Amino acid sequence: PNMNDIERTIIESTTAEKVAADIAGNDLRSAALGITRLSVGDPRRSGSRCEGCGIAEESTTSGKLFTCKACKMVAYCSAECQKVHWKEDHKAVCKQLTDEAKSDGKRIVSEMNNGHVHSMRKLQLSNAAYVAAKKRGLFPAMERLFRMEAGGQRPERTLEHLQGGCYSWTHEIIRNIFKGNREVVDRFTCACPVRSKEFILSSPTAWDSLMDAMLQLARALNADDYSRTLDGQEMGLAHRAARDAFVTINLALVHEKVAKAVFYRDGSISQSEAKEHALGTMAPKLAAFYRNGGEGFAPDHADHNRTIQSNVYHFTAALSHWYRALDVDPENPDAFVEAMELDPSQEMMYEVLAVPLGEGMIELGRTLTVEETRERSLRATREYKEKKSAKKRAGKKGKGKKNRR
Repeated sequence: PNMNDIERTIIESTTAEKVAADIAGNDLRSAALGITRLSVGDPRRSGSRCEGCGIAEESTTSGKLFTCKACKMVAYCSAECQKVHWKEDHKAVCKQLTDEAKSDGKRIVSEMNNGHVHSMRKLQLSNAAYVAAKKRGLFPAMERLFRMEAGGQRPERTLEHLQGGCYSWTHEIIRNIFKGNREVVDRFTCACPVRSKEFILSSPTAWDSLMDAMLQLARALNADDYSRTLDGQEMGLAHRAARDAFVTINLALVHEKVAKAVFYRDGSISQSEAKEHALGTMAPKLAAFYRNGGEGFAPDHADHNRTIQSNVYHFTAALSHWYRALDVDPENPDAFVEAMELDPSQEMMYEVLAVPLGEGMIELGRTLTVEETRERSLRATREYKEKKSAKKRAGKKGKGKKNRR
């Protein structure tokens, strides 16, 4: 693409993708870039409002609610509201909810160990079930399924799987475990840093297994024999799986605590070890997408509006930012992005779209509005033009001096 194409991408809205009923009508390229909100198709649960007085979480003085420590299923704005609600209602059901959550956590991990993830929605809505699942081996089960998918395996392709949207283990795990604002139906604007960090620190290979599974989702769309065998519905689900995975993890990388876990784990990794892992393991996996003009990216018929490509660029920019910010390599802070060996066209896309979006989200700690995205991208475009023009003038000046000699 030339500079005019990029400016047009920034300024103009894009056509909505028709990939699944619950997200039809949204501008998914914008959503994938963190610009708009996506519905996850589930009813709002009571956790976003105080069970005592009904006040919405965003209207509280602190902007937060706290949950019942036992069942973790109901939320309150104050201790007073909790006391009143306990006497009036919650005392009679708290133990039942706690027992159900423990049972759900145990059952879900057992199902995961048999390759089934249909019930994981409960782990999104119930923190108690999530805690119970962790005690029963949730993280090893997650890593096992990530590795299976990274190796090319997928859930059994049955009508039940397709109708339920359970097309990918990785997709189902990421959107139910790592998604932030889990109780809110109309927001796909953040990821949960606590759960993300907990998984990454659960084993030395946890992050690599997650990254491998994500990249496999993107890579699979570029496999001719794979994409040709998919009908429209399956292609939509495959694309959605890759998109949601990258969107969520890119949002998780907004948080420094998550980035530190990626590069340094719990502090047990030295700077040299972090550098070796970043340049020796992570960077080569991403660089494979950019080689030979981007041969790793899916063609337009499989990657509508280049949504997945944009997310891989964003993922690269986020990791490169933290590589610099966390001083993984003080002598060459740009080594991570340099390892991508971007061609001129890719460099342009990276500098004027991925970097302003990724670093803008990290700076603000949230997704950007449409106007913020356009403003940052247009500014980056102007700066990129100026940098290239200055470099060109310097080259001509140096060449003239050489000729005069």
